[in-house]
Amino acid sequence: MDLEPSASNFSPMSNPAELFEHCATHTAGLVHIKPKVVFMKIEAGDPTPVSMKINVPSSNIGSVTLLEAATLVSLVKLVKPRKIFEFGTFLGYSTSLLVENSADDCAVYSLDLGDSHVSGKPLDSFAEADLRSDGDINDEYLRGAQGALGPHYTRSLSAADKPRLCLLQQDSRTFDPAAHGLDGSVDIVFVDGGHDTETVTIDTANARKMIGDSGLIVWHDFNSNIHDDVTTFVKGLAKHEVVVCIQHTMLAILLVGKAGRDFLKIGV
Repeated sequence: MDLEPSASNFSPMSNPAELFEHCATHTAGLVHIKPKVVFMKIEAGDPTPVSMKINVPSSNIGSVTLLEAATLVSLVKLVKPRKIFEFGTFLGYSTSLLVENSADDCAVYSLDLGDSHVSGKPLDSFAEADLRSDGDINDEYLRGAQGALGPHYTRSLSAADKPRLCLLQQDSRTFDPAAHGLDGSVDIVFVDGGHDTETVTIDTANARKMIGDSGLIVWHDFNSNIHDDVTTFVKGLAKHEVVVCIQHTMLAILLVGKAGRDFLKIGV
């Protein structure tokens, strides 16, 4: 069957077979799925209840929602990665999710600016309305909060889990995956760092280097009300590649190579 690009599909798909067929017959476009498609894949892979470890969601801005957390955990359970990389540690909420719900032999790397970027502006001086309406102010607050508070969710990791986590502190725009031996060796990359076009572009390019010819790249803040650059960037990619978007979340996924094909086959 000939492959052809597709227009964005805004009617969310409801089962794994629909998604599989669409990706088998199209080479580009945004594909929207209901969250239950991911959960149906979990059920197809294991008929017994699948547990997950999760903290109560942070009330602070900048973290993932409960549905997004469950989706991320499900992706980890389905892909069974040996290495995971995260751009944007922030307070360590999603970092802890990735560590505590991956296998005992899975290494997790997470990168953020660190305490060298503590803002001179007190965190309590930011107006809530500005944080939820202005992307630049929002990013300034997130950088300040990460620098001042650090990844405190990771401090409660077990003694067994802590050695699997490597926290990197640097500007992701100068990050070199090869220097850490990560080229072509990572199975899932979660892109949730800087939200400007330059940073998202560089982070995604490095994500591609790390997954090589097989893996998943997951972006957060797609269709965010304030971080338009992320949405524009992902939509640009979707002109040439199939990008899967999950309804009621700000998650978008690029499925690459064998890992992507294996993911699509589950539950079909």
